[in-house]
Amino acid sequence: MNKNYLFKLKFNNQNQIIFSLPQSSNYHQISNLKINSKNYQIIDEKKWGNKVVVLKDKSEVNFTLKPFSLKSLINPSLTLESYQKTKIPKIYLTPNRFINGDDPKIKSLAKKIIGKEKNLLKVVKNLYNFTLDYLSYGKPIDGLYPYRQALKEKTTDCGGFSTFLASLLQSQKIPTRLVVGFLIKKNFIKDFLNTLHVILYTFHDLLMHAWLEILLPDGNFFPLDSSIDWRRKKRLTKRQGGFGFIPNDRLVTSYGCDFDLKIEGKNYKIELLQKFNLF
Repeated sequence: MNKNYLFKLKFNNQNQIIFSLPQSSNYHQISNLKINSKNYQIIDEKKWGNKVVVLKDKSEVNFTLKPFSLKSLINPSLTLESYQKTKIPKIYLTPNRFINGDDPKIKSLAKKIIGKEKNLLKVVKNLYNFTLDYLSYGKPIDGLYPYRQALKEKTTDCGGFSTFLASLLQSQKIPTRLVVGFLIKKNFIKDFLNTLHVILYTFHDLLMHAWLEILLPDGNFFPLDSSIDWRRKKRLTKRQGGFGFIPNDRLVTSYGCDFDLKIEGKNYKIELLQKFNLF
């Protein structure tokens, strides 16, 4: 049974803050969204369809979250050639500072992993499993690790797991997008009080997180949360999620990475639309 969470996110900022407003999606329903601020600006980010608010004073963003479990399958009859029958937006295959399927090292590595395999499910599964074997979770940061860091150092966080796997997939012309948001912390007392509708959730109840989605030839999305899967298999977490499954413990705030935003005449290059201070 899906719960409703009442969120009150406070921003006690001295500088301007960018926050990507959550929207209803396959992961959750968002309702009663309200921005309590005397001075703010909303920007529609065009490339990925994100909605960004620039908060210029002490503010609150309030909303009701109803999360869903998401389970998806890849049709075993699909092949890499199946993408030729549909039009894929270029943004899903365009390299940037963090994801690059055109990197010769990434291409060579992917070729060694999959050989001549063309079945889409087998290709994705092989690249996913290789990522779990090749990388280790560690060195978490608030920003986003590029695929190069994961490729070279092999120890990375959820962002590095995602940019590395996305690059491998992109090298095979499999379209991907980064999913950015938060994990909802487990708190039995708060969960009980939530059933009585007497509790509010804040940033203290959230952990920054990112994972990946594949755009399938039929237009559906297939989620991949390799870092959670890796940590669970190492018995470092009991959280669910991994190959084709995301449980109802997420708040998604944005999609994509490596943004160029123009705010009050100034250009800003931003890694992630999650929560970002403008200095």
